[in-house]
Amino acid sequence: MAMEDDDQRHGTASEQTPLLSHHEPATRSRSPLHLLPNQRKRAAFVYLFTFGFIALLALAVHGVRVALPEALSDRSAQAKNGFAGMHAFETYLSRFTEPHPVNSRENIAMKAWLDSLAFDFQKEGQKTGVQVDVVTKDGIVVANENVWFAKSEQWIMESRNLIVRVRGQLDTDEAVLVNAHYDSVPTAPGVTDNGMGVSVALELLRYFIQHPPRHSIIFLINNAEEGGLVGAKQFTKHPWFPTVKMFINLEGAGAGGRAMIFRCSSMQAIKHVAAHASLAHATPLGNDMFKLGLIKSDTDYTIFTQQGVPGVDIAFYAPRSHYHTPRDNLNNTSPKSVQHMGDVTLEALKAIDKDDSIFTEQHESKMVYYDIVGRLMLAYGFATQRNINILILVAAPLIALVWTWIIAGPSKGRILGQRMAILAQGFFATIIGFLFTVIFVGIAATALFKINTMVTYGNAISVSMYLFLAAVLGLITSQILCTKPEFMRKTLSSPESSFYGVIAFWWIMVILNAYASSNQVAVMYFSIFILGSNVVAVALYNAMPVQSLLRMPLVFLTQILVPFVILIDQNYLLMDTMRHATVDGTPEAAVYGLMSLPIVLMVIHLQPWIHIAGRKRSAAISITTVFVLVFAVCCVLNPFNDGWSPNKMLYREEYNATSGLSTVSMTAAWGVAQALKKTLPANESQSLSCNVFNTYQTQCKYQTSLVPIYANNQDEIQVSKIETSCDDDNVCRLDTVFTAKNSILCRLRLETDDEMDGKFIKGFAHGVETPEDKALGALVAYNLEYGQPFHMGVEYKKTGNATMSATIGCYYDEWTKGEIPAFKYLLDHLNKDTTVLIRGQGLATVNYQRITL
Repeated sequence: MAMEDDDQRHGTASEQTPLLSHHEPATRSRSPLHLLPNQRKRAAFVYLFTFGFIALLALAVHGVRVALPEALSDRSAQAKNGFAGMHAFETYLSRFTEPHPVNSRENIAMKAWLDSLAFDFQKEGQKTGVQVDVVTKDGIVVANENVWFAKSEQWIMESRNLIVRVRGQLDTDEAVLVNAHYDSVPTAPGVTDNGMGVSVALELLRYFIQHPPRHSIIFLINNAEEGGLVGAKQFTKHPWFPTVKMFINLEGAGAGGRAMIFRCSSMQAIKHVAAHASLAHATPLGNDMFKLGLIKSDTDYTIFTQQGVPGVDIAFYAPRSHYHTPRDNLNNTSPKSVQHMGDVTLEALKAIDKDDSIFTEQHESKMVYYDIVGRLMLAYGFATQRNINILILVAAPLIALVWTWIIAGPSKGRILGQRMAILAQGFFATIIGFLFTVIFVGIAATALFKINTMVTYGNAISVSMYLFLAAVLGLITSQILCTKPEFMRKTLSSPESSFYGVIAFWWIMVILNAYASSNQVAVMYFSIFILGSNVVAVALYNAMPVQSLLRMPLVFLTQILVPFVILIDQNYLLMDTMRHATVDGTPEAAVYGLMSLPIVLMVIHLQPWIHIAGRKRSAAISITTVFVLVFAVCCVLNPFNDGWSPNKMLYREEYNATSGLSTVSMTAAWGVAQALKKTLPANESQSLSCNVFNTYQTQCKYQTSLVPIYANNQDEIQVSKIETSCDDDNVCRLDTVFTAKNSILCRLRLETDDEMDGKFIKGFAHGVETPEDKALGALVAYNLEYGQPFHMGVEYKKTGNATMSATIGCYYDEWTKGEIPAFKYLLDHLNKDTTVLIRGQGLATVNYQRITL
């Protein structure tokens, strides 16, 4: 004989009147569930309908949020006064086929092509009466601190920026800046990072020459962003920079998809985007993720805002798996993505150009901005956010009190007391449900994390389903325990108590949101919408006739639809932004935590429907069965694949020219040792050694005879001057002059065995000195042309018996023709589910000559 379910033994509303509260006569019900012959079928119907609806909703949200606009041809764009995405793709983006880092001939060729376009635009402006100013060589040199290869590196680089200004019809100095960097990392053709940003900027330049703006627009196509945001820093020294009143930065950290407003410091600008740009995509979470270090990259936005200029950061962000790899190519993006970024930016610029206050008034820099599934965008200040929070915090309980007062009749005190008791018990059940979902999800995430590390990287949707089932199981278990006491069982048999409990939960969330808003944090901005939808759902539940066939379906839609649409969208966003960040050093535990948050908040809304359905023990057994099956599948899923989720390994190589072997280091979050053992020849594999790196990564090193080709050329480096001199105070100076045939990025690596007795004071190159208050561990200089001499030196103080030295070396970043054979070997021989990348510059470092000081 089968064991009875707890709901059957005790008898609940779901047994007699499954969609009504316990005080309503069953004879008045006309619910569709009332027609089902027994409780088991009614429960099955409620559970299947609820989860089926959620599944369809998840598919619908995904379909809507990934939709991109059709790319417009030149003719179509002219007819609509819009952005010609297809023209930008075919004319400009198609040029981005090869890696073009700052230390490459392709970078020089890219700049020459951009310069030729700028002069063509200038000629076109002359024909239409638009003044177009072009600066192809500004001569600006800056010293920039980096940590790519050693602590306290100082880079001295001359600008290779392109600056174009379209003079506005008002003929004033004030301008808006459109910025995009054109250099790539050495390992990627740079289509998304940042060819698409450049192609959009060029198409916008073309548009505003054909449609003259009222205010001036400066287009900065900068170089060396991948070397530490250097090009933007150089522009801050340009005479035009003080005229910039706001900026729009165009970037890429994914492989196409939608462009998102990650960061913003201009209320006026973001309001124009929200009002005029269709399909705008924005989140206030981007700035928080950058601040917390969850996203291991930065953009030129930081440089301009540090100078006090407000602006907007628009970037592609998903999938991040191709970021900085050879897969960031034309095959992995589409003209639709270019169209999306172009539409948003063009509409924003057109609106900004009409608003004189942008150029004359102080910008409000703290605000809340977000979109809802890419179809509706809202933007307002934190003061407005605070007022909305206060309004809904007061209105929700006030509406409940007034409604109770109206319907209570002469027994107001007794009815109000009953309602408060129902609210208290419902809220208690909701809090217990929330705690159980958090515990169950935490245990489930920990178990999967231990068994199948990195599974979130390539299987985020499967893991989300697994976590969702864990949360549902936790909620059902909590409600089984909550209905053990007789008084709680009787109260919770009415869905009204659970509705009140969920409202009280979100009322608390709005309080937290109000507190966060007072500290200018917008992370819980969506809580007001979810509380509002729950209030409306309860109002419908109480106001509609009990016999209405539409009553419970409308309550279900109102209580489920808005929260789940918002939170499913949030879950997709967090999956897209974070799951591929683990290979950059973001802990996978943070990915689990961020993915779990919207899931837990979603599942809380199922509490009333669990009690309506009844048969909680049977449901728990069924959910457990499915949960175990999904867990088993997730345990064996491969974290990586040769599609959108390849494993990424960071490559570095260092070679001493006097040695016969080069040292290669490979860094990854997972699997680097196994991959190298399968790939390397036996003699190289035997030299492999691995260690933990930056807490969450593993770094392996090995020796190879595949040394950089240029380093073996006898005439590669020519040292023409090494001079040292000291004054009476033991302050010494080293001057060097040398020429590298195949590198325009070289360095002096500085070492001392006793920092007390030996200290490097400052470095100098290109007539620029590094700050004396900055530590100096290496001096890096950049030339604009190959074969141009490097004039580099350092000032240092030596006392006692300190041993100090400077080593002349150069970086090499060209590899597509076999110039760096060790890198090419790995790229060709690693499994297809693995790719290789570099961050910054210097694919291979060659040390040529050590100078003892």
